[in-house]
Amino acid sequence: MTLAELSAFLTHQGLWLLLPLAIVEGPIVAVVAGVLCSQSVFDWFVVYPLLVIGDLIGDCLYYAVGRLSQGRVHRIALWLHLPVSKAEEFAARVKARSIRMLLIGKWTHAIGILVLIAAGAARIALPRFLIINLLATLPKAALLLGVGYLVGANWTRAVNHWGWWTLGLVIVGVLAAYLVLRHPRPRRGQAA
Repeated sequence: MTLAELSAFLTHQGLWLLLPLAIVEGPIVAVVAGVLCSQSVFDWFVVYPLLVIGDLIGDCLYYAVGRLSQGRVHRIALWLHLPVSKAEEFAARVKARSIRMLLIGKWTHAIGILVLIAAGAARIALPRFLIINLLATLPKAALLLGVGYLVGANWTRAVNHWGWWTLGLVIVGVLAAYLVLRHPRPRRGQAA
């Protein structure tokens, strides 16, 4: 389904489909919803909470996959074509640096699903997981909705350059992840 088809579908079907679509593919739906808000099809103050809730539900589903896969890391690693030791090391890293890793996962999309599954497999407490994800989702959903709103007036021109937009966001996300992971914080009792 192209972005134009998704926009037409949402316009015709209304808000009742926004939440399920946000669960499946939050970022694209947020941008399209922003475009529709700019065209007065939807109201942003109704759309924004639906996007946040949908994103959190989707994250919880990936968390549940990780939680249910506890003890099956070997299978998941094989399914993802990863060495088992790397998968276990990644889950341990997500648990040790849960805030940092969950924020990176939410904001980059490059490793987002893996981080969410690893958070469940590492048994990060669900309330902690939800709070961190909520704090990461609020600005992310607002930014994507805002981008869609700003693009709304120039929708056709923006769609023609969608690949460049995506590439730019991936580059920014990877750079942010690199900068955050490059400088580990010193542990208590260690010199900086």
